Amino acid sequence: MRKINLDPYEAELETTEGLKKAPYDVRMSLSNLLFNPGLKLNSRDLLDNDRLSQKILKGNSDILLEEAEYKRLRLAIEGFNGFTKTDVELVRRVLDAPEVPVKEG
Repeated sequence: MRKINLDPYEAELETTEGLKKAPYDVRMSLSNLLFNPGLKLNSRDLLDNDRLSQKILKGNSDILLEEAEYKRLRLAIEGFNGFTKTDVELVRRVLDAPEVPVKEG
């Protein structure tokens, strides 16, 4: 399993008034990446991505993803073009997500 922190982080945004700091919505950004048109999702992938999106949007501060879910999210991140400096932490959180050992109960 992989553990990803979903807490917002502070990002610098370029505005007409200069640089401003604002919270970066990690949950919504990850959800949106799962529906990137560049992924060319078929119907099954669309439904699987929607389930993962709902899990992310409703998850706790940290979310545990099974390897198949993590692979799906990683492919969405790796398949997107157009990231900016404000996205560095988001991408890092996914691509460097630590593995968490699973304990049998």
